[in-house]
Amino acid sequence: AGMSGGKDSTAMALWLREHGIEFEGVFCDTGWEADVTYEYVRETLEPLFGPIRWLQSKKGGLADIAKSKGMFPSRMRRWCTQELKVFPLRDYLKSVDFDPVSAVGIRAGESKARGRMGEWEFNDTYDADVWRPLIAWTEQDVIDIHTRHGITPNPLYMRGSRRVGCWPCIMSRKKEIAHIADTDPSRIDMMRQLEADVTAKAHQRA
Repeated sequence: AGMSGGKDSTAMALWLREHGIEFEGVFCDTGWEADVTYEYVRETLEPLFGPIRWLQSKKGGLADIAKSKGMFPSRMRRWCTQELKVFPLRDYLKSVDFDPVSAVGIRAGESKARGRMGEWEFNDTYDADVWRPLIAWTEQDVIDIHTRHGITPNPLYMRGSRRVGCWPCIMSRKKEIAHIADTDPSRIDMMRQLEADVTAKAHQRA
């Protein structure tokens, strides 16, 4: 069960537990999550659901790979999802000695692309079935199951974030970047330094 620290994946884990479905929580660490998210996974989710398996790219986190490539992910070269999430999960699923099912907390209402997804799908990359048990859920359903279990979602939501995960995602809107600048200004300093490092690497390779 993919556990990102977001409200949907937490809702899925709660639903699986309600139905007596045993699962192993898996967290794909991009190396670019908010400190609050790391704390939430360790201090809230692991005590609640048991040990969570942390997966990382063999190439390092987002910052490491960006420096190595001399470039950030972009719309045209969006390497981050594959390098930091897909490949680490693929490698783990192929290492187990049973037929795994990858459960993900995706809802159709999140986007048009997700609205076209079904509940079940065989994924060739993972060589495994992908299950989306919350695909038909609404955001209110997600809130309700948190409330029912007395679970507080990731504090980033309480601070006004619409989503958690990469902090920030390369696809973030200006409004989202401004929100980070207001609530986590040290992150902006980190981004500024990383931009300088990646630019310097790009010039070396030119």
